Amino acid sequence: MKFKISSEELKKIVSISSRVCGINLTLPVLNNILLTLENGNLQFFSTNLEIGILITIPVDSKEKGKISIPGKIFSEFVNSLPKQDVEINTDNFIVNLKCGDYNAKILGQDPKDFPVLPEIKEKTITNIKSKDLISGFSKVSNIVSPLDTRTEISGILVNFKKDKLIICGTDSIRLAEKTINLSGRIKDLSVIIPQKTTIEIGYIFSEYEGNVGVIVDKSQISFDFNPKNKKDPQISIVSRLIEGSFPEYKEIIPKKIKTESIFKKDDLYNKIKIAGLFSSKIQDIKLKFHPKSSKLSILASSSNIGESQSQLKGKIKGEEMEVNLNWKYFLDGLSIMNSSEVLVGVNDATSPIIIRPVGDNTYFYILMPKTV
Repeated sequence: MKFKISSEELKKIVSISSRVCGINLTLPVLNNILLTLENGNLQFFSTNLEIGILITIPVDSKEKGKISIPGKIFSEFVNSLPKQDVEINTDNFIVNLKCGDYNAKILGQDPKDFPVLPEIKEKTITNIKSKDLISGFSKVSNIVSPLDTRTEISGILVNFKKDKLIICGTDSIRLAEKTINLSGRIKDLSVIIPQKTTIEIGYIFSEYEGNVGVIVDKSQISFDFNPKNKKDPQISIVSRLIEGSFPEYKEIIPKKIKTESIFKKDDLYNKIKIAGLFSSKIQDIKLKFHPKSSKLSILASSSNIGESQSQLKGKIKGEEMEVNLNWKYFLDGLSIMNSSEVLVGVNDATSPIIIRPVGDNTYFYILMPKTV
């Protein structure tokens, strides 16, 4: 094969492709990127057998060919190149690269040893704006802690219901749910995808603007990115699904709230963060809600450090309430929210605490309190 491509474009593509290449001692071929040229389309395919990434971009070439090339050396060499066109041609299993004064030969491998790209024969379920999908995943994926013992909560729930996509993640102590409105009604479907898949989608698709088509079968899900700018590459991320049933979490969402409060997010964040400096090893702080004075007392103490107490003015209605919680987990929830104000709902010292961005009913974050 023989083709020419700008070094800046090649850097982006190889950087994306090499994200799932690693040091695989069992299957060394998985450390490679498969290059395919045919009908004027250049494809880069990489996989770790859990996630596969396929990138397609048009090039001015009538040739065809295929080769497997080590991802690490390919990526490091390309990232060192100046802003010029890169000429690439292959001779048997050798990749020749030329860019300005730079010349290199990289030993490739027989492409027949490379895994085949997974094919999903089902039709596209829906199309979602890439920025909406990225935002949705970013609001739930960071709270998930992969567990070998409970694989069903080691991933992200992706639930298509009527005209909505509901995304949920939990680590059994906290839970977050984000709802994305879809353009039309679709068949109800629920699957669990690996946390790493959502992280890769956030990183890869954020480089470009466009729509993402979603396809699902019994064991896999595909996210096919179609760029708004036709010069940008088409990207498909195919991921395995996690077996099992996601917990029936709707039962823990508070139906009624005894004490409801609204605070400026930044003020609440800063006061909780300061209190955290004085918390014990189990990272607990105490919140006291005072509806009559519309004030929140924030207390923390440690036998090794000392103690801290502060108050925050807000809008509080309901009953006097006192709860203990993990301050780091609380800040995790606040940091995800884009609103200037947040609602904090509490029922008692042992029931879930709910936090919502004011003005956005599509997202909530739930945190279990600490019991003393």
